[in-house]
Amino acid sequence: MSKLSVEQQIKDFILTECHQNKVGIASIDRFNSSPKGMHPCDVLPGCQSVIAFCTRVPDGAINATLRAYENNKFNVHGQYALFGYVGSPNYNLLWGNYKAARFVEKLTGEIAVPQTAGPTHGMAMLSMRHLAVAAGLGQFGWNSIVLTPEFGPRNRFGAILTTAKLAADPMMDGPRLCDYKKCHICEKVCPTGAIPPYRPGQERIVDFGEGHIEKYSCINWTKCKLACEGDYKDWNINGDFDLIDPVITNPLNEEFVQTQQWRGKPENVDMHFYQHTTTWKCGNCMQYCPVGRWKERYRDKNISSFDGNQYIDGVPDVSMDVYNGKDNFSNEYE
Repeated sequence: MSKLSVEQQIKDFILTECHQNKVGIASIDRFNSSPKGMHPCDVLPGCQSVIAFCTRVPDGAINATLRAYENNKFNVHGQYALFGYVGSPNYNLLWGNYKAARFVEKLTGEIAVPQTAGPTHGMAMLSMRHLAVAAGLGQFGWNSIVLTPEFGPRNRFGAILTTAKLAADPMMDGPRLCDYKKCHICEKVCPTGAIPPYRPGQERIVDFGEGHIEKYSCINWTKCKLACEGDYKDWNINGDFDLIDPVITNPLNEEFVQTQQWRGKPENVDMHFYQHTTTWKCGNCMQYCPVGRWKERYRDKNISSFDGNQYIDGVPDVSMDVYNGKDNFSNEYE
C-alpha cells in the first residue's frame, strides 16, 4: 500500500502517466456562486471535488502566431491550430482526462467524470478557466484567459469532477500576475479592439468564496471573432477576400451567418478541418502577454521583436521586477 495520500497519488499519476504540467484540487464550495448550468453538480450530482490540470502550449506553436502577425506569414498559422489550440493540446487533455478518471475511480471507489477538452467533441462543457482558478492553478488576466506563473496564458486546461471528497489545494495568493491597471498590452495588441481598457466597475467579478475574488474584462466577443475566425482578408490564409465587409467593425451575431455558410462548402473545409469553424487566426492577447517569462522565451531567442514597454504605465521608469513580483516569477520585458 502506498504511503502517499490519495490526493498525492492522483496528482503524481496526472503529471506522469497523463503527461500534464500542473494539477490542483478544488473543493465544491468554491463554486457556490456559479451560474445555473455551470456548477459542477449540474453535471455530476453529489460532486465533492474538482481536479483541474493543464498542458502548456509549446513555444514552437506560439512561433506560428508570431510569424503570422510579425511577418504576415498567415500560411503557417495552421501550426498553431494543430499544435497549440484545437488539435494536439486538446487530444492530450482528452486522453489525460480519460486515464485520470479511470485511475481516480479505481483508487477511491467514487465516480469520476472527465470533462471535454475544447469544442471539437460536440458536448456541453463547464468553464475550464474557472475550474482551473478554483483549483489554484492560476489567476485570471485582463484578457479573460487564465495565467499561470510558469507559462502565462499559454496553457490549455482539463478537469475531472468526482464524488470523492479530496483535500483542496489553496487558491493562488501573493502578487497579481496581471496588473490590469498598469499593463495594457492585451488591450493594445488586439487587432479589433475587443478588449476594453480598464474602467472601475466595468469588469467581470467572480467570487470563489473565502475572500478570493477574481476580475477580468468584459470582452466584446463578436469583435474577437472577427480576428480569431479570420473574417477580414488581412487575416485569411489566402488573403484575397473579406468574409465580412471591413466597414463592419462591431458585427452582430447574425452577420456571421454568411461566414459559416462559406466555411460549410466542401471546397473550403480544409481551412478549418480541425473543428467546426476557425477560431485560431489571432491569439495576440495570449502570445504577447509578458507573464510566464515572455522575454526569456521569445525576445531573447529572437523569436519576436515586440516591445511591450510602451503599453505598460511607468516602464521603463518602474522596474518590471517590482511590477511583477520577481520573488515568485520573472515576467519582465526589459
